[in-house]
Amino acid sequence: MKKILMAVAASGLAASAFAQSNVTIYGSLDAGVAYVNNLGGKSVVREDQGTMQPDRIGFRGSEDLGGNMKATFQLESGFYTDTGAQPSAGKLFNRMSTVGLSGDFGAITMGHMPDIVFDYAGKLSNGYQLTNWYLFHPGNLDSLANTYQFDNAVRYTSPTFAGLQMSGMVGFGEVAGDNSKGRNLSAGASYVNGPLRAVLAYSKLNDRPAGYAGAFLGSVGLGSAATVFNSLTTVAAGVGYTIGSVRLNGMYTQVKIALPTDVAPKQKNLDLGLAWHYATADTLNVGYGLSKLEGARWNTVSLSNVHALSKRTELYVQAAYQRAGGDAKYAVMNGTGVGGSTGVSGGPSQLVTTVGMHHSF
Repeated sequence: MKKILMAVAASGLAASAFAQSNVTIYGSLDAGVAYVNNLGGKSVVREDQGTMQPDRIGFRGSEDLGGNMKATFQLESGFYTDTGAQPSAGKLFNRMSTVGLSGDFGAITMGHMPDIVFDYAGKLSNGYQLTNWYLFHPGNLDSLANTYQFDNAVRYTSPTFAGLQMSGMVGFGEVAGDNSKGRNLSAGASYVNGPLRAVLAYSKLNDRPAGYAGAFLGSVGLGSAATVFNSLTTVAAGVGYTIGSVRLNGMYTQVKIALPTDVAPKQKNLDLGLAWHYATADTLNVGYGLSKLEGARWNTVSLSNVHALSKRTELYVQAAYQRAGGDAKYAVMNGTGVGGSTGVSGGPSQLVTTVGMHHSF
């Protein structure tokens, strides 16, 4: 009888412990038919993925440890809905892989995660607010499109005091004898007060692979042979404000690009956006973006409508047009190239239109 009572008590404790934990599975799938003109001098009709939101599946959870403290984790993997392929070969959880603790002191998170420029400032950009991947800036040097995350990172996020929250993080390079090699740093502050949100953010990435940004710089005669940047230093400031059914956003970023040739050009980007929820199921998005790199510049305008079939399923139609000027001979829109990379057009202008469907779970 004593053994039975002990077993019942143990099962009760296990059930209690399980009730204090939770795990959520979530994700997003997005696909549409796109028309892209002047891609290498030609036009194409194709199926695009992740235009409105990036395709991903994730797992997040927490365990109540008592004393208002929780253990947390998050795993998130990106993929392409149109092909089922992974954007980063060999990385199962390429977007997020973290474990941490949170409580009255704030939160400490460790692992693979986006930097604070994306987490704070990126969410006030046109690409995010107007839900259009093509609106992120040429080369995505400021990381607002979340195509480059920190490895081996530790992040601290403060509690929120009167609407103000601050964060800082470091991604260790883990190179013996040289603590700066491959090291990434980021910090930021976010202030929320009713309909107002304002952010400041900073990041410095050492020895970051150039990726498709190298081809972008080559299109304007800078760093055409660069495969690794000595460093990328980004400063970002953004603001968002909601007035009734209208949401406004503004974002400015400046990126200093240190190349192996000792050249250090600066890219400056400005976003202005408006989202008007003009009907129960419809939102109209209008945006303007300006990017400058030395004597080159790119103006981008966009228009889209999102129709909600439910809380989880949306239909959308989008159009984005970019015109190059100054020393820039080619339009360079984010996402128009193969595999979602920056596509260098065959001339100074480029148009992308998409009709698609987005579903989240």
